Amino acid sequence: MALGAVILVALVATGACLVTFVTTGADPEVRVAFTAIEPGVPRFEPITNWGADDSQATYGIWIAQIPGTRTRAYLSREVNSGCHLTWEGTERVGDVTGIFRDRCNGGAYDINGNALDGPTTRNLDQFPVDTSDGDIRVDFSVLQIGTCRVVAPISGELICAPEIGATTRTVPRNGNLPDDFARR
Repeated sequence: MALGAVILVALVATGACLVTFVTTGADPEVRVAFTAIEPGVPRFEPITNWGADDSQATYGIWIAQIPGTRTRAYLSREVNSGCHLTWEGTERVGDVTGIFRDRCNGGAYDINGNALDGPTTRNLDQFPVDTSDGDIRVDFSVLQIGTCRVVAPISGELICAPEIGATTRTVPRNGNLPDDFARR
């Protein structure tokens, strides 16, 4: 093993599926079998070294297979409040049933990561997803900042990505996510 490289492999058996967490220097990822995720029902994968919100809900990644589109992976921490997002499969906002809810500020997002209501300037932040080898692989080394809900953020407010182009942040490798992570 190269000096400074850290290898951590944790296998979590959940029923008939197996989830693998791998961190090898430049390749932090979560790998989940397609069969472990029901289309339209996001699955939460905790990343314990990112910390937790004030109610001790561990941060992590929501992985969603969206029918008729692609698989997406979202940071479970809401950028405005810092609270862990929960999936509420039967809750309805407008004509959308099934939402991610921020229990701290009431914000809601659909399964595509689009902000539906609440005090946010952007859609959900996402991680790159690769499905080319038959599994779902989420690269959690870089976070793609959600697109702007408003024309442009005012100086000093939260950052957001324009409709064209990407804004990213490198995810800290060790320890809790800083309070201001992905905010500026």
